[in-house]
Amino acid sequence: MTVTQEAGRAGPQPPISARRSERIWIVVATVAVLFLIGFIVFVATRPHGPRAVAYPVSPPAQLAVGSTAPAFDLPRLGGGAPVTLADTKGTPTVVNFFASWCKDCQAELSAFGAFSAQVGAKTAIIGVDSNDSNPTEALALLARAGASYPVGVDSQAKVATSFLIVALPVTYFLDRQGRVAHVAFGAQSQASLDHWASEIDRPAR
Repeated sequence: MTVTQEAGRAGPQPPISARRSERIWIVVATVAVLFLIGFIVFVATRPHGPRAVAYPVSPPAQLAVGSTAPAFDLPRLGGGAPVTLADTKGTPTVVNFFASWCKDCQAELSAFGAFSAQVGAKTAIIGVDSNDSNPTEALALLARAGASYPVGVDSQAKVATSFLIVALPVTYFLDRQGRVAHVAFGAQSQASLDHWASEIDRPAR
């Protein structure tokens, strides 16, 4: 058999341009498949829950540090002499706004009870039972916490409003001149009360 006959038996070969186009198509198809696989993996593994979004939070309203606290004269919870802020002038004073229906207020009363027993007459403590329709429950909570300091009844939240309070509990720390030294929001621990009481007990410079 001649070389010419052997070549004829192998059949016609595709042109070079056709073979090049076929290779390009194979590469493109491979890339497309890999891209599809990557997309499927991304969709399957990404978190499906809502994304957390941080929003700006404005600080709570409060009386300015250094300003004089508004005077008040309230009926005493459980009866007795009125509770008057002016009576504590000359003594560092802690004013705690709370209510019996407030869970955070209930949580902090034991700290106030221990704190009041510890500081004695060195620091005055006044409770203000605000916007509370159940004075009996407030008395029971205070008794269980061992909180024997005077508590005024602010049933219409007028005093709380004058202190710019919109949520409970809030505690104001006043210096000997009745000026705001610090404002604490939320339930307080005894350590926090001890710290700020020591700050307002410092002699004026």
